[in-house]
Amino acid sequence: MLLLRNIKVPFDKGYEDIKKEIEKTVNQKIDSFEIYKKSIDARRGVYYVYQVLIDTEVSPKIYKKLKHNISEYKEEKLEIENKNKVKSAIIVGAGPAGLFAAYTLAKRGVKVTIIEQGERIEERVKTIDSFNNDGNLNPRSNIQFGEGGAGTFSDGKLTSRSKDKRSREIFKIFVENGAPEDILYDHLPHVGTDILRKVIINIRKKIEAMGGSFHFGEKFIDLDIKDSKIASLITDKDSYEADEYILALGNSARDSFIMLDKYIEIVQKPFAVGFRIEHLQDHINLSQYKIKDERLPQASYQLNYTNKEKNTSVYSFCMCPGGFVVNGSSEENELCVNGMSYHDRSNTNSNAAIVCTVNEEILGPGNLSGIYFQREIEKKAFLLGGADNKAPVQRLEDLYKDRPTTKLGPIKPSIMTGYKLTNLNEIYPEKINSAIKEALEVFDKRLAGFKNPDAILTGVETRTSSPVRIVRENYSTKYKNLRPIGEGAGYAGGIVSSALDGLKCAIEVLEN
Repeated sequence: MLLLRNIKVPFDKGYEDIKKEIEKTVNQKIDSFEIYKKSIDARRGVYYVYQVLIDTEVSPKIYKKLKHNISEYKEEKLEIENKNKVKSAIIVGAGPAGLFAAYTLAKRGVKVTIIEQGERIEERVKTIDSFNNDGNLNPRSNIQFGEGGAGTFSDGKLTSRSKDKRSREIFKIFVENGAPEDILYDHLPHVGTDILRKVIINIRKKIEAMGGSFHFGEKFIDLDIKDSKIASLITDKDSYEADEYILALGNSARDSFIMLDKYIEIVQKPFAVGFRIEHLQDHINLSQYKIKDERLPQASYQLNYTNKEKNTSVYSFCMCPGGFVVNGSSEENELCVNGMSYHDRSNTNSNAAIVCTVNEEILGPGNLSGIYFQREIEKKAFLLGGADNKAPVQRLEDLYKDRPTTKLGPIKPSIMTGYKLTNLNEIYPEKINSAIKEALEVFDKRLAGFKNPDAILTGVETRTSSPVRIVRENYSTKYKNLRPIGEGAGYAGGIVSSALDGLKCAIEVLEN
């Protein structure tokens, strides 16, 4: 089996055209091919660029000619055994890290118990819909907390910077449980919140079929420690004993971080804060592709800008083509937002977070200062929005002129809990405001029309990643059977990297 790279064809061509390009590349006929990776190149025209697998041999002359665009390929199978004879594990958190740790362990005969303070998907959807309609927050079950984690109510992006080959196992499990097969090869794979919810339910049912159990609506509140080991894990309803204790907390598990601070080492971690920006999706498509064609996918973007002299870094985060801004609040009288898309990405607007990195210079000293900073900012946003869970919103032109917005242009806010027109300059320290404004000027040069005066900014995006890191070594803390993983622990960012961290932790538990 050979892997061919850089097979480039116009976006409107089909299977036979790709096959002809492959045959031209290897200078011989082939029976068939399999797409391994697919990306889009819109720099000069719009093309799809493929990596493909072919089950054939090529001449030494062609092999030498293709150099870096050809290599031998062999599918690697992930084989894991329960060499340590682990019998049981308690996992706190039913997000990607917790679910994939549980799935991997249960498949090797470990009895897993998953503790989740939020609701299962079916009830969680109803709770969030109710919040969107009446603004009454359930602090235990919301966009941040509940089965599937915060990523369930997002764009369902499955991108990751990790080069770990075990990531492919994550994608296979997603597909086995109902995700579209194109995530196996798409350069920017996404599932969408609607399909992802079904996938999560299917994974839960498989874990239960393998002997695992879920305890929803149950909050982790303490640890019982004896002889330098965790003896049991305590919730607001019961206590649990097991061989291993895995903490797959989300990045919004503030109460748990504060509680754990008295037992294990927690350090401050930089993260990023800012706003959600909305444009018309058609404008983003035209800026990226330079043509209008309904056969093209909704365009995405990824932008970043660093000013070394001012020590500021601003970037776009969690871009949601054809998506919605959602209220991601999880504490009373505080407000934050996130982005969400359905699989078809058919909404009128696109949105993305535009965020500025913050560190001790802004957060101040202290291992938990990031949490307190988030709360301070989210309280300001809550009050600025009218103190009823409506989000504060401003036109981009008004942000620059430091004046409250009084009238909207053609771009309308998509946030479902409602909004209040205001002046977002009142929320963050000036260093953050000026860094974001400076970056938007640069982004406009890279993506035409990005600084549209009528673009909508919605506050505030504060949950980009965990504000802390729980110190670990080989997945263990000073208590060898206590293992913090995933985004909340500060070792992942997004669905795939969190799931991969859960998988790797399970391998560590099973095989050292």
